[in-house]
Amino acid sequence: MIGKIILTALFTLFLCDAQSQHTRVTELKPIHQEGRWYYYDFKKIDGGAYALQIPLQSLDDAEINRRYKTFRTLSSFGRVLVFVPIVYLLTLPKNNGYTYLSPNDFWIIFGTTLAAQLAFEIVAKSHLKKGIDRYNTLILQPSGNSLGAALTYKF
Repeated sequence: MIGKIILTALFTLFLCDAQSQHTRVTELKPIHQEGRWYYYDFKKIDGGAYALQIPLQSLDDAEINRRYKTFRTLSSFGRVLVFVPIVYLLTLPKNNGYTYLSPNDFWIIFGTTLAAQLAFEIVAKSHLKKGIDRYNTLILQPSGNSLGAALTYKF
């Protein structure tokens, strides 16, 4: 009886192991940018810069991960800044049911917010570009201990 239980447990473990997912190793491809579009293996990426997270973080390089995280953080700050003029309009003081709106204050807040959002976006894209450059450098380096250039052909 105990032998049948052990045999059934071993068979179940073997069957579960045979049906489990196996790790698939794929070769990383270079990333390049043309205008506002990103290309991975010469194919256009539809998700923009956020779709590059998997190839960029697959190398587990500290600098690439730091640069991508900085890109995401700065981009998020830039997107949150859109709400500053809206919050200003919603928090205006009211006197006798009328809202006092100073056009000069609104345009100063709007212009400053727009400039800050643009600055965040430029710095964020700069970090992303540096991360992509490091990624491309790491994947295009020869992996062997040989001197000189290395060529690999796959048929």
